[in-house]
Amino acid sequence: MMNIPPINLKAQYKVVKKEIMAGIKEILDEQRLILGKYCTQLEQQISSYAGVPHAVSCANGTDALILALMAVGIGKDDEVITTPYTFFSTASSVALVGAKPVFVDIDTKSMNIDPALIEKAITPRTKAITVVHLFGKLCEMDRICALGKKYNISIIEDSAQSLGSRKNGRMSGSFGDISATSFYPTKNLGGIGEGGMVLTKRDDLGEKLKKLRVHGMGNQYYHEMIGLNSRLDEIKACALAMKFPHLESWNRKRIETGNYYNNKFHDLPIILPVIEDDSSHIFHHYVIRTSERDRLQNFLKERGIITGVYYPLPLHLQPCFDYLGYRKGDFPIAEESALTSLALPVYPELKKKEKEYIVKTMREFFTG
Repeated sequence: MMNIPPINLKAQYKVVKKEIMAGIKEILDEQRLILGKYCTQLEQQISSYAGVPHAVSCANGTDALILALMAVGIGKDDEVITTPYTFFSTASSVALVGAKPVFVDIDTKSMNIDPALIEKAITPRTKAITVVHLFGKLCEMDRICALGKKYNISIIEDSAQSLGSRKNGRMSGSFGDISATSFYPTKNLGGIGEGGMVLTKRDDLGEKLKKLRVHGMGNQYYHEMIGLNSRLDEIKACALAMKFPHLESWNRKRIETGNYYNNKFHDLPIILPVIEDDSSHIFHHYVIRTSERDRLQNFLKERGIITGVYYPLPLHLQPCFDYLGYRKGDFPIAEESALTSLALPVYPELKKKEKEYIVKTMREFFTG
């Protein structure tokens, strides 16, 4: 029996250990610990990669979302349309700036927000739409951005799981007005601790973000607005800058594994991720759906394969959002996905024999 974790950070670290340790030694010797050359280097790397002129690092992915909302002026009594099937901070960030999350259901194929349902949720108080490129799969951005223009509302991309996904040559984070991403250790580009970044093609928002992350400060001790204390420290930036050159190859390996799984599982009674003939899905998670989810997860665990459930309870049913007035049954596709989704290991360090073992074990469960 093999033992296959959901992600293998130790294996990844071995690839970049020498460069990271040399950079950390330099940082500690020079004692330039905050917003130094490695923060600048990382911001330049991501800016060029995503094809946007402004990339502003910050303390974590949740702060990145909050900063994005603050930058486009979201505040008290505003409404932000988003998906109920996502990580908590997509909606909690909206509440934390004083606005109201407004949920619409997801598309059954992609599990991303359904563009066909957005327009009817727009009200005079709607100031933004936050889309989530869930599990690394790009949303239908042409349709969603068209709604933004039609109603003059901001489009915010939650790209925490999708750094590197593309459609027609355009990168995740470059479609809307502003985008937030995360460098949490398990992300496709994961750091050695918390980290985040906000991307924008708009010069006005780029300049505003640089102030917002340092207490709204322009010149030292002169505060033009109320902001956050949300800076990415140099040690974390260094690790990310050293990992960045590997991101494309890591994403390619994830895509290869996703295609491999889909080919091997096509005849099983499960719903597979939709893979188009491009890199619009970079498989932060490879998520299948089956009514046998819980039994399958236990079966795999007993055989050494650790899987994940993303996410077991949609946001509209979370106790902290009771005040929004949603009820079970309001978003049936999100609710069904929460009960049937299972993420299989897809990290780039996964060995051929491990993938073969996962396939063999999956087939054993369904076909005996």
